[in-house]
Amino acid sequence: MLGIQCLTQWALSWWQYVLSIFYQKELNIVIVGLQNSGKTSLTDALTSKPFEQDTIPTLGMRMEHFHLGLNTVRVFDLAGQDRFQHMWKRYFARADLLIYVIDLSDSTNWPQVKQNLHQVICDTNRDSIPMLIVGNKIDLLIALESGSTISGRKLPKKTAADQNALEQWKYMAPLLRNYEYDDIPTYSLDETNLYVLRNVETLSKELGLDLKNGILHMPESQIYLDRDLAVFTISCKNGDYVRDIIDWIVQL
Repeated sequence: MLGIQCLTQWALSWWQYVLSIFYQKELNIVIVGLQNSGKTSLTDALTSKPFEQDTIPTLGMRMEHFHLGLNTVRVFDLAGQDRFQHMWKRYFARADLLIYVIDLSDSTNWPQVKQNLHQVICDTNRDSIPMLIVGNKIDLLIALESGSTISGRKLPKKTAADQNALEQWKYMAPLLRNYEYDDIPTYSLDETNLYVLRNVETLSKELGLDLKNGILHMPESQIYLDRDLAVFTISCKNGDYVRDIIDWIVQL
């Protein structure tokens, strides 16, 4: 009996080895976003490295390797400073997956975040490159939601209008898979109400993304999204929901 078990285990190991030879492929992931959005922290999270509070800003490009199932993954972490953004397009051509990272705790860059995101989507939509939009730093939104402090400053309580909109969306939340873009509440975002962006559907609406119907709404036009596209909200610091991103990548 022991001999049969050993033979079975050997055969299974050999079969897995054969599969790895014939089915292994290389997956190129390109990560972009504004400076300090958490691109390097996400790269470290994907490669199972510990979170570092103070990371050195990426200059140009940083590349990492890791294995995901039978696949070898190369991650291109691209610098987000204005002077480096012209480099992004040259990496899009080699991408099997694009990830756009957003700092959800920073309302000052919100217009630029949306403008750059829309440009990246438009530049790559024709090639049907799968894309993830990742809202990072939800751990910092806890202070905003409680109306406590952030960066040493006391924050005002949420307004009645914001509270009503939030309660409305909580009522609709069980229907997430069937939500209608026009039914999702909208906000005038500032430091007092950024906590609403923890909800994926609210974040999608604020970015102009109708995920159900595959439409990107921009200020003066709209385009149909001919690609796999998903939105996640995570905390690289605490590791919240990073596993969901990995599981989504595995399905590619």
